[in-house]
Amino acid sequence: MVYSHEELLGHTRLPISITEIILFIIIIYLLVAGGGKWRLCLGSLLLVFWLVLVSGKFWPAPKFEIPKSPLSVKTVVREDPTHANFVWNPEYRVGFWWHLFPVKKYLLIYNRILHEKVLTPSDFIQSSPLCDRDLTLVHSRGYMVRLYLLALTPMGLINGENPISWNIFKKLKVACGGTYLACKIALEKGMGMNLGGGFHHAFASHEEGFCHLNDMAVAIRKLQVEHYINRAMVIDCDVHQGNGTASIFQGDDTVFTFSIHQDDIYPYEKAYSNYDISLHGSLRVDDEKYLEQFKVLPDLIKKHRPDLVIYLAGADPFKKDRLGGFLLTKQGLMDRDVYVLRLCAKLSIPVAIVLGGGYAPNIDDTVEIHLNTVRVVNRLLKEMHTPNK
Repeated sequence: MVYSHEELLGHTRLPISITEIILFIIIIYLLVAGGGKWRLCLGSLLLVFWLVLVSGKFWPAPKFEIPKSPLSVKTVVREDPTHANFVWNPEYRVGFWWHLFPVKKYLLIYNRILHEKVLTPSDFIQSSPLCDRDLTLVHSRGYMVRLYLLALTPMGLINGENPISWNIFKKLKVACGGTYLACKIALEKGMGMNLGGGFHHAFASHEEGFCHLNDMAVAIRKLQVEHYINRAMVIDCDVHQGNGTASIFQGDDTVFTFSIHQDDIYPYEKAYSNYDISLHGSLRVDDEKYLEQFKVLPDLIKKHRPDLVIYLAGADPFKKDRLGGFLLTKQGLMDRDVYVLRLCAKLSIPVAIVLGGGYAPNIDDTVEIHLNTVRVVNRLLKEMHTPNK
């Protein structure tokens, strides 16, 4: 579906948050209300803080030099001696239990995997945090300053839908490292999975939709800089459009963004992916209607010829999800995973899998959907490495 300008402008997001507006009002009060030098000093300090904080949102995105001729792609050789295909780190655990985003799902998924013996601890490798140099391949330096200011001050805890602390900031860097590592595993072994990531609402210069750092975009840029890939493709199957990812890669012919999502929910101001399948909630999108849309994928993949696919296996198209209006069953979501991943394997294209969102009232439903994705990946890996009889 092609979005009209009227549809895109139908719901305009404020350039600054309510929290930042309230802080500005307090600053003005301190500066003009009088009452002594301490108010003037405090107001002046807060004004400088506010200006730096807000300007980070408007800082120009870094310019990425797209090669004019194909790179000499290197073969991935991992330094670790393990044969793990799955990435996990205890740092994925976050203590914000009250937030709408179910952060405790990461530990629950890992524990169930081991408890049900889907995988063993030897099937996992721990990720390492990415450094600021890696992150600024995608995110502007002004925005990174903003994140540091938020993470190191109480302002981060009241940053609207995107609270952040120093502890969370460090964990986000580890999650970005997990997606990068999953991509390297995929390039080496055909398929790799990060039990986290998929933060597709993060833009180059601002946070949005529970996302601060766009792990998928950072991983792609880092791999391109390191000459591991020339071209990449993002297959985003979250119920919400990956507006951050689409925006970051607009105008870049080396990265193809595909998104299948619900049209009438957040984000109301959509970005343009290379190929958007936008379905209104009134269509009552069930398993059959949803899976029918994927018939376009083979031709899109063959046309773009990516060296790597990142597949966002969102759990929120589930029929009981609180933030979506699709009607997919757990089996339907599992069939989606099978189709996308088997297609990549058939076309001999490495694929890295990330989790994305999921907001079912019963967190066990979300965990089960993500666990099913792990089961699919594990089964396909066994098929890929089983010699034909």
